[in-house]
Amino acid sequence: MKIFKKYQSILMLGVPGVLLAGLLLSSCENNAPSVPAPGPAATFQSPASTIPVPVSTPSPRPAATSPLPAPTIPAGATTPVPLKLLKTAPEKGPVGQPFTITGEDLPPGKRLNFAWVTWDGRYATDAGPENVLFLERIYDEKRVSLGEATTDADGRVKADFIAPEDYGEVHDIYAMIDGIDVAKAGFRILRTATMSPERGPTGTPITFSFKGIGRKPFENTMALRYDNKYTGFVSATTTRGTVTFKIRAAGPVGKHVVQITGASAATTYLNLQQSPVAHVPMDFSWNFNVTEDNGAPPLALEWPDASSMPEIREDTPRTTKTITEKTPGVSVALEPAAGIVLSNTTFQASGLKPGSEIELVWITTRGNRLSPSGWTLEEMPLLKANTAPDGSLKANFQVPDDLGGWHSVKLKQGGKDVAEALYFVERSFVEVKPQRVKIGETFSVQIKGIGWTELDNTGALTYDNAYIGYACGFNSGGDITVILTATGEPGTHLIDVYPTIYRAKGKHPPEYWNFELPQLTALQDHPGLALGYRIPIVRMAIEVVE
Repeated sequence: MKIFKKYQSILMLGVPGVLLAGLLLSSCENNAPSVPAPGPAATFQSPASTIPVPVSTPSPRPAATSPLPAPTIPAGATTPVPLKLLKTAPEKGPVGQPFTITGEDLPPGKRLNFAWVTWDGRYATDAGPENVLFLERIYDEKRVSLGEATTDADGRVKADFIAPEDYGEVHDIYAMIDGIDVAKAGFRILRTATMSPERGPTGTPITFSFKGIGRKPFENTMALRYDNKYTGFVSATTTRGTVTFKIRAAGPVGKHVVQITGASAATTYLNLQQSPVAHVPMDFSWNFNVTEDNGAPPLALEWPDASSMPEIREDTPRTTKTITEKTPGVSVALEPAAGIVLSNTTFQASGLKPGSEIELVWITTRGNRLSPSGWTLEEMPLLKANTAPDGSLKANFQVPDDLGGWHSVKLKQGGKDVAEALYFVERSFVEVKPQRVKIGETFSVQIKGIGWTELDNTGALTYDNAYIGYACGFNSGGDITVILTATGEPGTHLIDVYPTIYRAKGKHPPEYWNFELPQLTALQDHPGLALGYRIPIVRMAIEVVE
């Protein structure tokens, strides 16, 4: 294999979906009251049937997000006639806010289709056999139908809607007749947030739920501080502005302050009131009361749930995958197709030459990003076996103690590559040692299954919800062993390892995002989800003694 220098394809990762975002008509921000046109007006009519937006690529989305029952519609044709200005009341509000659109001087007796402008948020990566590069966030504009209404004999219209679950801030709404834009309104979605519970012992999971996070720079990320210590960042790129995540209650018994505010490059923007986005509500604060210390909570690995993991298709780019053309009649599979290092799996095949010898090899990567030679794909022999009289094969083997992420298991016959099946090595916890330690003494944290791409070669660590740095497992073959010093008052202290993104040197598009920082929302919005990178948050704890 040649040293990694370029990648095969650019894959746009994200969630084409059916919840909405947009731009707001300038009049929607004025302070004049919106007064419906006098006289009778047609009432809003819902579509006869609900048709979900077609999804070309499955996308991660939190389970709480409800699809809007409306199809995607093309942008309206342009017309030399200026668009009529419709009125919206109220002009802004949270997700779920009822609002009314009224208008006059429209063509009488015409059916209007109201189209909401939104975007499909996605992550762009450059994916190939030897690496995956994180590039940028992209938002593709589209329109979604909200419903229809008919103008009355005097050209007036009135239609009632509910603000859909979508990216925050301003949205355009177009009224269309026979596919032509004739009028325009707007609505601004305000972001909201909740925290629950507000009290509990050390280690209590604290859940935050956000709706209406924006899509523009300085609007699309937020930063969490716990007792004025930076913890990590919040994003909702592929989840249409809605996201839920957890941290754990840390610190001594008493009151602790949790703040989530707007971020620049994923770190806290401290003087938002003086910034160009001062008008955006991005400053949330709560108090959490730690009631008692019941000792160190048990180790936990929190995984992305099924709703955040799209189906991986055969043509989805994955590292170490190099066979581009199938051998006719040959079928292969691994069962299970994912697991931790040193676990067992079974390679099954059919359609092979009966009674012939085959070899299975494990494809991995060796090297690092700092040495001049870079890294290469390498083959590790697994086993040799003979096919059955019917040309089938069933062979068990132990997953090597190796890098995490996607690995190809190749079947060879006569020295030639015949077929391959893909296996995903998951992260696994090894130990915290020792778990009881005095102030100033050291302890170690060890995790296996760290990968080598920009999506999975690092983990970001927090100590009592304070970010302390990151660890990389590429050069060490998937193992990260971090030596830390015990600090703080006697009692329980929490260590968490969050997914993050490593950005190597090279030509990347500009992106308002720092790297090697804890992505608190990674279980729903990590760039690797659409490529099958199932990366957990690892929760650990120690006890500090006198």
